Amino acid sequence: MDLKGLEESLAGGRRLLVYLHDNPDPDCLAAGWLLASVGKSFGLKPVLVYGGRLGRAENRVMVKLLKIPLRSLEKSRPRLLKSDRFAMVDSQPGAGNNSFPHQSRRCHVVIDHHPSKTRPTADFVDIQPDMGCCTTMVLAYHQALGLELSADLATAVAYAIISETQDMGRETTRADQEAYMQVFPKVRLRVLGSIRHPVRSRAYFQNVARAMSRVMVGRHTCVCHMGPVESAEVVAEVADLFAAMERISWCMVSGLVPGQIHISMRSRRPEARAERIMRQLLGRQGKGGGHGMIAGGLMSCACLEDYPERAKYLTERFLKLLGRRQPERLHLLLEEVADCANPILARAEPE
Repeated sequence: MDLKGLEESLAGGRRLLVYLHDNPDPDCLAAGWLLASVGKSFGLKPVLVYGGRLGRAENRVMVKLLKIPLRSLEKSRPRLLKSDRFAMVDSQPGAGNNSFPHQSRRCHVVIDHHPSKTRPTADFVDIQPDMGCCTTMVLAYHQALGLELSADLATAVAYAIISETQDMGRETTRADQEAYMQVFPKVRLRVLGSIRHPVRSRAYFQNVARAMSRVMVGRHTCVCHMGPVESAEVVAEVADLFAAMERISWCMVSGLVPGQIHISMRSRRPEARAERIMRQLLGRQGKGGGHGMIAGGLMSCACLEDYPERAKYLTERFLKLLGRRQPERLHLLLEEVADCANPILARAEPE
């Protein structure tokens, strides 16, 4: 940890713009909020910004209850670009999943736990692919400065860690565990419970129903192409749902947001290297990244009519990249239900 290097990269600045990746998740939200606090301790006025939207219910409740000071780039981009210091957390300039104008602005600080092919162009770069959470990385700087954590910020950190690692069950490190234990005494437990178990919109259940009608399964793999969705977060949410299916070790879900196909990939294998599979899947047709057991990507798709053909390509390519001797044959999950007689439903039918 190079605390001096971080301070020097921000020295002389007046306004710090902290970029989150588009459709930010809890790890990105908490990491950005921590870095904003660090920037404030150096005398800068910090602003948290994001592109896209907050689609997932947990994320919206997190921002609302903890009063995270976010600003949407869609509403205030011109004025925000007048800042003189730029930072990015949980992503990197040019990665394709963020709205940072890397072609016209230099990023001063990059802190991320995703692997990169080349070192980002920035004054200060801290990339640790072996870390489970970006939040844990930024928390280390916050603690090294002796800064006080508010109850709300501590709650954000705690939720970010348990969300990113699925309650310490996915890609967690000792540093993540220690960070969680350190902040836990300050966590607002009732608020944490409300974030983890939010009231969900009817649209959520409609999305789940549509995904259930389209998901295809094999012996150890499932694939679901949802078609048009309202946000990229829907795709990730459904991928998390299907990844918990018994015997499934690999899962891929896609959805069409105007102009782009968003893809989420999950694996239950610790050695999976999902980010590599995602990059090979997309090649030059899109951009993707991630880490061991989780990855995301996107590729262009001009219209709905092109989606089925691209979905077919993604499925065939995905199954081939898994490297099995014989690619799995997929069938609709609900075909299994149709093939099974249900005595309860049978008794409910009118005579």
